[in-house]
Amino acid sequence: GNFKKKVAYGLSGSDAIDGAIKFARKYTGRTNVISFLTAYHGCTYGALSASAISLNMRRSIGPMLPGFHHFAYPQCKNCEWNEVPEDCSLRCLEQIKNAFRLYLPPEEVAAVIFEPIGGDAGIIIPPVRYVKALAELCSENGIIFVSDEVQQGMGRTGKWFSIEHFGVVPDIIAAAKSLASGMPLSALIMREEIADSLMDPGHCFTLAANAVCCRAALATIAVIEDEGLIDRASELGHRITGRLGELKKRVPIFGETRSLGLTIGQDLIRDDGSPDRNACAKICYRAWEKGLITTFLGENTMRIQPPLVITDDEAERGLEILAEAADDYMQGKIGDEVLSFARGWS
Repeated sequence: GNFKKKVAYGLSGSDAIDGAIKFARKYTGRTNVISFLTAYHGCTYGALSASAISLNMRRSIGPMLPGFHHFAYPQCKNCEWNEVPEDCSLRCLEQIKNAFRLYLPPEEVAAVIFEPIGGDAGIIIPPVRYVKALAELCSENGIIFVSDEVQQGMGRTGKWFSIEHFGVVPDIIAAAKSLASGMPLSALIMREEIADSLMDPGHCFTLAANAVCCRAALATIAVIEDEGLIDRASELGHRITGRLGELKKRVPIFGETRSLGLTIGQDLIRDDGSPDRNACAKICYRAWEKGLITTFLGENTMRIQPPLVITDDEAERGLEILAEAADDYMQGKIGDEVLSFARGWS
């Protein structure tokens, strides 16, 4: 956005989301926070309170922080109202509007925390018009719009940040993970006036912004820029999804593919189109045995998110292994015993 910004540093994506909550509450003087079902924002108490993806993350450690309200994430592939994208009336957004009318005063909502791509939910890509309408709803009501870019930021989707695909400028961006290529560093990039609202030492960590991690982040940014990795993520992602499309023609269990750059989700389905979790588990495990590390999300989505620096030869070999694993599954060569220890996420 074309406005002054400041950055607050931390050590993980979880503490970045905790910080976003603190800054939003302090700046607005409000307490309530909106997030979404199937969201994963982290494991510290603030980020965990915003998350809603796994009971195992919450069992026996409550209560969570007060003031959090979860609404349906715009999942077109599993629409609660059985609408199709072409005729969608954004009833998932209407849920929030109804809450504002009936029980959740919008003037008491500090922030909406949103994943532009529902990563751990199964690589869910919401409609552009939903994201724009959500951001507009925030703007109309003085609510801070927080884009959680911890998973998808730093060029992975073919943009620096995934929110750019939706033509929306957030008030706060939370970045971590790839920011320093795996070194412990997070950053809250926010409007200057929001950053200035929280008094010292309201959000500080002894080792935040340490020289080693910051140097790693600078090197990461330089490599992304110098090697053109953002454009390459788009180009290579297009090639990989094309190959997955070819694989679908001979492997009927391969269903919908969703992708932005090198964030790719591949559904595995039964003959009737229902999710096939066992196929996901078996194929991912056999691929691991053959040297390809991947995992699966939700019920049936294979997560394909290679490093931005992956070579063409490495990508090609990974696709070959995936095809071999799928063929082994179709030929009944992967026993049920792997289901007792093969694990996905959520």
